[in-house]
Amino acid sequence: MNIQKLKLSDYRNFETASFSFDPDTIHIFWGRNAQGKTNLLESIYFLSHLRSWRTLKTPSLIRHERDSFMIEGSIESKGRMERLKMVFSQGKKFLYRNEKPVRSFSEFVGILNAVLFSPDDLALFSDAPKERRRLMDMELVKLSRTYTSVLSNFQKLLKERSAILKSWKPDDILLSAITTQMIDAQAVLIAQRHAFVKLLEAKASEVFPSFSQGQEQLSITYKSCVDPEGDIKAQLEAAYEKSKARDKQMKNTSVGIHKDDLEFRLNGKLITQTASQGQKRSVMLALRIGLCKVIKEKTGQYPILLLDDVFSELDESRRAGLIASFPEDIQIFITTADPVSPGWFKRPVKFYTVDHGKMREGIFDV
Repeated sequence: MNIQKLKLSDYRNFETASFSFDPDTIHIFWGRNAQGKTNLLESIYFLSHLRSWRTLKTPSLIRHERDSFMIEGSIESKGRMERLKMVFSQGKKFLYRNEKPVRSFSEFVGILNAVLFSPDDLALFSDAPKERRRLMDMELVKLSRTYTSVLSNFQKLLKERSAILKSWKPDDILLSAITTQMIDAQAVLIAQRHAFVKLLEAKASEVFPSFSQGQEQLSITYKSCVDPEGDIKAQLEAAYEKSKARDKQMKNTSVGIHKDDLEFRLNGKLITQTASQGQKRSVMLALRIGLCKVIKEKTGQYPILLLDDVFSELDESRRAGLIASFPEDIQIFITTADPVSPGWFKRPVKFYTVDHGKMREGIFDV
């Protein structure tokens, strides 16, 4: 997968801009801080996920004194061209695929598959569990239509069950019916989450020795309310029966995938307890590149890899390990405020200087 053309209108500090990018190439955006380097990565990410990783307030992405913005991309996917366009206006997202309106987000998200590393990602290890669940859901939604529809159904059922529990006198028959439907949905979701995490662990573990010189072992554990390798439905039925009285008393659902978590360890020890910032950064980069390999295995092609300010806190050995871990046939976009030498790379690289919302091609002084 490659993005060959990108057009922006009134996005952040870009008034009108049009760019062309070579496939399977590393593109490096260089410039001082606050010039628009990360805005370019963010626009590609937005076209993939229909949200920013930097803010929940989409109107804040509109250029000063304008009332809308547009992102458009020409995407090569498995030899076919897809033209995607997103217009944000009057508080709404309007989506177009090959010039035709797209009615639902699920029909748009994942056509352009982009994987991001940002320095903010390091908070994943210490954030609340919901952020780690979001990681699983965000990627599985792009990989599986079944997961998307079943997850949406489960979320509706969970709200219905909560409403029943909060009623003055919960209807046991209705509660039982909703719980049964939730168990069926969760059996599908837990199985897919478990398989995804196992594959991600395997792929990230292939990459991680590049960063650690083979001295550290990475493990990822999916923490669910049941044993994913056992009879999931039977375990869920027992768990809901056991928690029924407590749920009625507390008026909420205490068991389910909305309580799931991921656990990351180095050499058997929790990353949150023992890892340095450099180790956390290395693990996160291994996870992102491992995720790219998962996507390649599942879809037959690599996603686009976005690396924001990736070199700033890597020593020479870890930087070399990162570059060595890049798959050859993947398009990569990197932002940096520090000099980068073309000699670091053994594959096609293009350099761009970003200055006050404008970009020009060319290798900067190193």
